[in-house]
Amino acid sequence: MKDYSLNDDDSKKFILSYKIENGEIVAKLASGELYTIPYSEENENEIISRMEEQAERAQPTPFKPFEIIYAILNSTALPFAISNFVNNVRLSNGIVLTGVAIGTIETSKRVIIYAIEKRDIEKLNYFLDNKEELNEIAVKLTSENMKLGVSKKAVSEIELQRSEKKPPFTINNIDIYSLSDLKAVRANAERILTFGFNEEPILNNREEQGPVLKKVPNCKKNSL
Repeated sequence: MKDYSLNDDDSKKFILSYKIENGEIVAKLASGELYTIPYSEENENEIISRMEEQAERAQPTPFKPFEIIYAILNSTALPFAISNFVNNVRLSNGIVLTGVAIGTIETSKRVIIYAIEKRDIEKLNYFLDNKEELNEIAVKLTSENMKLGVSKKAVSEIELQRSEKKPPFTINNIDIYSLSDLKAVRANAERILTFGFNEEPILNNREEQGPVLKKVPNCKKNSL
């Protein structure tokens, strides 16, 4: 998952992901450190529980007061700086315009980051609310109709986890999926259940069914 630690101290306890190797669980922390503990199902469940708790309290990085003031000043100053430069092309006006433009770009980047974090947190909440249903769907329904609207990367991850008899959707691999992927999986399942068709693969042509014996009509012998 992404880093939503509150401060430096919190980053040393905030788990981003983990992997299991050589009989150990290696957790990657937001501080950049690695935390290693012996593998056991109990320890893994504890890490998953901690990560899900982190997701529940995740919040977008708030704007600092100076960032808000800076954004207001830049949005107000940019039109005047452009107008002043166009009407009076001078080096000083050009420098002012450049400074204001750079400030506007930085403010825009901050707004974009905030929007990305907000969307990611929406995905985390959707996952937490529907994880049991999503995993049940992904394990039971394997037809091509389940892939409609789901990204190739997400389909590959679902198939990989399913082949290893693991839940396809966990807090540890949630970054692989988008909110659209999760919603598409549920929507596809609802549509399949609504139609009520048998989604298991069937044999559709003669080549798959094997050779078909043709009945040869009886031939009458010509009388002499």
